[in-house]
Amino acid sequence: MIALDKFTSGKIDRRAFMTALAGLGLAATFKPGRAAAETSEIVVCNWGGAALEAFQKAYGDPFKEKSGIEVVIDGAGPSTGAIRAMVESKNVTWDATDGGMVDAATLGAGGFVERIDYSIVDKSLVGDGMAAEFGICNYTFANVLAYDAKKTGSQTPAGWADFFDTAKFPGKRTMCKWIQGQLESVLLADGVKPEEMYPLDVDRAFKKLEPLLPEIIFWESGAQSQQLFRDGEVVMGNIWHTRANLLRKENPDLTWTWNENLLFSSAWSVPKGNPAGKKVYDFINSSLRPEGQIVLLRLMGNGPSNPKALDMMTEEDKAVYPLAPENAKTGLRVMAEYYAENEAELQNRFLDFISR
Repeated sequence: MIALDKFTSGKIDRRAFMTALAGLGLAATFKPGRAAAETSEIVVCNWGGAALEAFQKAYGDPFKEKSGIEVVIDGAGPSTGAIRAMVESKNVTWDATDGGMVDAATLGAGGFVERIDYSIVDKSLVGDGMAAEFGICNYTFANVLAYDAKKTGSQTPAGWADFFDTAKFPGKRTMCKWIQGQLESVLLADGVKPEEMYPLDVDRAFKKLEPLLPEIIFWESGAQSQQLFRDGEVVMGNIWHTRANLLRKENPDLTWTWNENLLFSSAWSVPKGNPAGKKVYDFINSSLRPEGQIVLLRLMGNGPSNPKALDMMTEEDKAVYPLAPENAKTGLRVMAEYYAENEAELQNRFLDFISR
């Protein structure tokens, strides 16, 4: 009760309040009311690592400067399972989650996220097709074939077929344990044409992938995918281009090819029962300004969703922008609609398959 009094009077923020409750074993059963939480802070969940500081600089600091409201970045990873669990338990601590259009559609179909309030959010701030019912694009990114050039030597991996060529490129590989963009790379390696990709031929993909399973380390977060390369545990992998970009900044030998990249639109979603209520939409609006999106592009490589950002880009910026014509020309756009209908079943099948 002392903590609650301090929280409602503004002497401590929501993070400190929830920490106090957790110490008493009460966090799951005793929460502040909506009205109190609305005036405290915005809690945003992303995928951790370098994205914590980058999101704070690009999105959090400008919003705080304008509104006076603190933005807290939680790097726990906003998986669809975690969001479902929060909503079902009525213990929601995140206001906005950095998932994707696929996640937004999937969670929206299940009733786990709010419809984006476009009476507050200005959809004209993003490009065509980037404002959906349950999510709005905050940046674009791609899954790419990243590799350690020191280990591949004079031969350069040119596409997903090389991912499976352990004779030409010996060493461990890495893929994500979350299904989106994984089977597409396998099927491209097996000769499936991009225009014939959906619906995914899951049995064909599993048949192609099964012999390689002993050579694959599966990552769960962007930070983990980076560490696998830093530690020299893998020679190549299917990772986000944003993390590949950070790796190359650290070590020029750790690089990637845009060939056969898998293009995604990331998106803000709002879990049902988010503590900050409608105030989160002010934050989302702020994050769609081109100035902040350029900051994020230069820090990590995340591609702006605001078309006006293109006029602010240098040639160096465009080199890591997924929608730049030279980068997008061989890419495959991952179909959000397909995953909205099929992801739950596909994810379970994939986890069962890779745990053999």
